[in-house]
Amino acid sequence: MDYLPVPPALAWGRTRASAHSPLFRSNALPPLDWPLPSQFDQFELRIEVQPRPHHRAHYETEGSRGAVKAAPTGHPVVKLCGYVERKPLSLQVFVGTADDRSIRPHPFYQIHRVTGKMVGTASHESVQAGTKLLDIPLNPENNMTALIDCAGILKLRNSDIELRKGETDVGRKNTRVRLVFRTHLPVAPPVGPPGRVLALQVASLPIECSQRSAQELPVIESVSVTSCSVEGGEELLLSGTNFLPISRVLFMERGTGTSDGKLQWEEEAHVDRDNSNECLLCVRVPAYSDLSVSRPVSVSLYVSNGKRKRSSTHCFKYLPVNFKESPLANSPLPPIPTSPFPQYSAYPQELCPSPPSNPYQDACSAPY
Repeated sequence: MDYLPVPPALAWGRTRASAHSPLFRSNALPPLDWPLPSQFDQFELRIEVQPRPHHRAHYETEGSRGAVKAAPTGHPVVKLCGYVERKPLSLQVFVGTADDRSIRPHPFYQIHRVTGKMVGTASHESVQAGTKLLDIPLNPENNMTALIDCAGILKLRNSDIELRKGETDVGRKNTRVRLVFRTHLPVAPPVGPPGRVLALQVASLPIECSQRSAQELPVIESVSVTSCSVEGGEELLLSGTNFLPISRVLFMERGTGTSDGKLQWEEEAHVDRDNSNECLLCVRVPAYSDLSVSRPVSVSLYVSNGKRKRSSTHCFKYLPVNFKESPLANSPLPPIPTSPFPQYSAYPQELCPSPPSNPYQDACSAPY
């Protein structure tokens, strides 16, 4: 009996890769859970100003708590780079998940349109597959830049969501979200075939929406260095809030070949407790798992205060031994844009300034 030949594994890889192309027909745009890049060819959708790491979401039965703000003041700013046409475009905004899997609409939180005298950005609210969207204009007169001062976050009732089949996997206690920005722009050869549009998407840093969690979870607001040798050993200062004597700093690397990002490596950094306090952690960067790498390796770091009490992850880069890199080469890993603090090279008292008259209110007056 003759059997059909099994297609090679490489053929499957090509098929799956082509399925995630960011080029689409104008009448068949991708769903909101479709993975999209933030950059393609000369075009890039970029978050110029990140939102604050905390925002108190409001319920449907209470009044609005205003738009999401940026740190230290103002509101998030999004810009489309590389677009030279004079035709305005639309920027879509929705609330997405902030877990380890690919970004998708958050089932327990929705975007909320904020209006009022203090709101200067026009917006229109729409619904796509049960998810609320805000459509904000991107105008060439504003250099394709949008100030997001009209976007709030609405918390839906758990009981309403859990009645829907298959929408409880995120979990009741997952109170972290991201603001997801998406735009569609027409392209022409050689970027893409005629009549196609390019879909770009970028997501903000995680935003904690629970008031209680905001008081318990550690928050990293700035870091002193963003890269070092694979041999480790360099001093790293993390400034932020809600650091405890039991806080741990961990470095990890996740795989890029799968959508769930399986954990490949994790190592705990040594914390200098004598020079650490509630708003500063002084650690030694651990060595990377492979000292023979020939190119920079991107990993993540986070602070843990115990089970389910973790900060959001931040990028860190390991460099090969004897690797020399110019400052401009560090551009793929920019400094954390949400930090209201400057970078410091030593343990500073200025990280948490407060009047010295009452030492019990001075979080940085002494170590733990």
